[in-house]
Amino acid sequence: MPAPATLPDKPHQRLPGEAYTSGHWLEREHKELFSRTWAFAGVLTDFPEAGDFRTVQAGTHALIVIKGSDGELRGFHNICRHRGTELLEGCGNAGKTIMCPYHNWVYNLDGRLRGVPAQRECFPDLDKKSTTLFGAAVGVFRNLVFVHPDSEPEESFEAWVSDLESVAWPHDLSSSDLEENPDDIVYEINCNWKVFAENALDGYHLAYLHKETLGGPLHDKNIWETFGRHMVWWSTEREGVKHRIPQFVENAAKGSGTKTVNGATKPGYGGVYMLFPTTLLTPNPWGFSISTMEPLNANTTLLRVRNWAPKGWMSYTYRAKDIPGYDADSGRIKSSHWTKHPLDTGDFQTEDIWVCEKMQRALRSPMHQVGRLAHGSGGEAALDFFQQCMLEFVPKST
Repeated sequence: MPAPATLPDKPHQRLPGEAYTSGHWLEREHKELFSRTWAFAGVLTDFPEAGDFRTVQAGTHALIVIKGSDGELRGFHNICRHRGTELLEGCGNAGKTIMCPYHNWVYNLDGRLRGVPAQRECFPDLDKKSTTLFGAAVGVFRNLVFVHPDSEPEESFEAWVSDLESVAWPHDLSSSDLEENPDDIVYEINCNWKVFAENALDGYHLAYLHKETLGGPLHDKNIWETFGRHMVWWSTEREGVKHRIPQFVENAAKGSGTKTVNGATKPGYGGVYMLFPTTLLTPNPWGFSISTMEPLNANTTLLRVRNWAPKGWMSYTYRAKDIPGYDADSGRIKSSHWTKHPLDTGDFQTEDIWVCEKMQRALRSPMHQVGRLAHGSGGEAALDFFQQCMLEFVPKST
């Protein structure tokens, strides 16, 4: 399934309104998109020991990524071969084996069935050698771990990554020089996941919605480039850009080398990496963040954010309780818990969430329609490209 060639010169809205509001459309996405693409599962440092695991939901598939006793990462479907019971929850260490909590069927870390209680009496004809966990594929890109529901995917991991290897990378997440923020930061956003994704791809709004926080750049000072179905964003102008950690802005301006694209000079590494369909990477000289979008329903999205910073700088990073809208009962950040107007928070993520929720409410109006989109890679052409990628997997209903 080939990706669109490049960003369009004259972008326009391609997805119908129901794509953002319909539960039926979301069900199609679970089956036709998320179940057929690579999902972010973690980073290599999440799996230091044998038995370390993380569970992942990829569309309709519940998956496990686990480190074997031989040091290899493997993927499995998170279902017991007996009655289909979920085997593991969340993340942690399974020990030397994986045991089903229902009837104590036991599997080795390589997925082979090891033990069945009362096998002779209850399952005299069971062939344990052929009763292994269903496999899933695992791929690693720059210490990021991804998993695919198919053991032999139609699109290989190498094909999915495409030529992202050619893009510079400012941090090694396996380095001992970085430490992760201990907080699990989760936003509960009242919008369709694609509304949030398209906001992240919209270069036209940066100088307007975020004029008091990011301070730009203008549409002609930012660039999106395509790499397969993925996109990378660069800012070509750093002067005047605001940040909550001012002393690090000078470092941001230096970047990690520069390169020229279409006559514009930009840092050697990207400012945002959009990995299709649901993963956003944001590297910068002072840290790194990984955000994943998880649709709860057609109108609600969980945004999970993990942050890294150089050792000793963690005090500069956000703690969940300090983020506008933090709900202590659920541990999530919600607009229902904002205590001041989003534009008065000084937080650009809060501004984005505010606008995305306004957009979702507007989508319910029978008068809602999308007009012209801003031309250029720093305008709204990336939205058109993203929608083309979406329609390759989930075409419009005939």
